[in-house]
Amino acid sequence: MPTVKKDFTNVQVLFNNEIYPYHYLIGLKTPNQVCSYPGQFLQLRLLDKNQFLRKPFSIFDQESNVLKILYKIRGHVTKELSTLKEGDSLDIIYPLGQGFPASGARKVLLVSGGTGFAPLHFLAKRYADSSGVEVKFLIGSSGAEVLEFEKLLKPLGVKAIIATEDGSVGKKGVVTNLFKDISDIKEYIICSTGPVEMLKEIYSFAHSKGIKTYFSLESHFACGLGFCWGCAIETKNGSLRVCKEGPIFEGDLIAWEKI
Repeated sequence: MPTVKKDFTNVQVLFNNEIYPYHYLIGLKTPNQVCSYPGQFLQLRLLDKNQFLRKPFSIFDQESNVLKILYKIRGHVTKELSTLKEGDSLDIIYPLGQGFPASGARKVLLVSGGTGFAPLHFLAKRYADSSGVEVKFLIGSSGAEVLEFEKLLKPLGVKAIIATEDGSVGKKGVVTNLFKDISDIKEYIICSTGPVEMLKEIYSFAHSKGIKTYFSLESHFACGLGFCWGCAIETKNGSLRVCKEGPIFEGDLIAWEKI
């Protein structure tokens, strides 16, 4: 993936829509058009608010100089973020980290758990724009909020296969249970993001069948720029930073027993 220049800039809120209780999609207009890649993230700071550290958000989509972020209210910052209106301003640094590499694969299986849907939506859009690439999208969630995620895929022409823990939508259970319904799964590469225990299970399954994998890892960021090493994980190449060398890592590189 080409190296892209980071932009430190103020952005303007275009919309901030609640798509499901506690789940929001926000659009941000940037003064400059800076190219970002699926899997990259931004660091966000609310203006005139008591926020000690910037907060990272995966980029859900980018169209020209409009960035979109999908987020869930989890704490003080996201609660304040949900109150912003059209015309309000934010301070961001983007794009950060490494995105999903160009794999050259003809079949791609995207697997998301929880709010891990956001970076995979961006990746699905890129693949949908590529002729001859078959994309399957498996989504796991706790409940019916997953229907809103499914709606966001429809403009891309990508169909979602759903599993929910409460059985309210799709098949009851965890998303990895859906693997057995894909008869030609060995022909795919797998790109996934979500809770680490889910990722470990996916890697174990894929590795046993010789399937290539890429994972987006989450970590508690401080600087988000690679200076503090607070987000480092152990890999077969030593300690690497989730915010700098990641957040996308090839599955075989990760020391899974140490994370």
